[in-house]
Amino acid sequence: MGKTSQMLLWQKIIRWVSFALGLPGVCFSIYLMSQQVSNGKAAPVYLISLLASDIFSIFGQPNKPIDSITQASTLGDISSLVFYFGVITNIVFMVCVAQERYLLVACSQHVACCIKVKQSAIVSLAMWAAPIAILMLALNGYMLCFSIILLLPLAVLSFFLVDTFRALYCSRRSVHVHERKRILGMQAMLFFNYSFLYFPFVLNTLFNALSLKCYTQYLGLVVNTFLNFGPFVDPFLSFFLTKVKDLKEACSCCKRRRKPVDETPTVETVSEIVTRL
Repeated sequence: MGKTSQMLLWQKIIRWVSFALGLPGVCFSIYLMSQQVSNGKAAPVYLISLLASDIFSIFGQPNKPIDSITQASTLGDISSLVFYFGVITNIVFMVCVAQERYLLVACSQHVACCIKVKQSAIVSLAMWAAPIAILMLALNGYMLCFSIILLLPLAVLSFFLVDTFRALYCSRRSVHVHERKRILGMQAMLFFNYSFLYFPFVLNTLFNALSLKCYTQYLGLVVNTFLNFGPFVDPFLSFFLTKVKDLKEACSCCKRRRKPVDETPTVETVSEIVTRL
């Protein structure tokens, strides 16, 4: 009884801290990313979707300690299922963000085409439908397939990290040093985010699917604790896509409208051409 009450108290503390600190950070990051569109840049659709998945994790905190998704599906706990939907969606969009950064380096000549594809409604619906299909595997009892699918991002993210490093430092591409650090830093953060926060959850699910419960005796106690730290870490990904100048403009309460400066240089250039003629 004492351990149960301690776990309930710990879950309540994590829930309130996640709501008080994680939710404002996620909302501010989404606002920060939306400002990229007003500045004439392409909208980071996958990163915004990744941050939106954290909202499901925050509001779907289990009301009582849940050791695994199998227990949540057996008990029919709706809030826990929403929580795990947010976790699965977060993993899916982590792979999408890593792929986007990788294609920016490896296939820079096709970046414009990739931007059009990812911003289409069909692709967006498919990306949000994929976590639902993965969650349905767990609800129907296919836990081994569910675990293997969630284990694949470890290899994919490892490939994106290593090959991005190779493309940036071992090729003759002329990429600015600051931009190079931002791309590689995001890839490294996505890899370590999955490895430390989500891989224990996947490993615990895999051991339960293989009936190796002796290995999950203590792992299940810390899995949800690691998952709850996702909303604290994900907002930092937005800083890899935001310049200091854009961050200052977003943080300022009173934004001054910029005066149009394109007309004067155009007139001067035309006058110079007329003078030369």
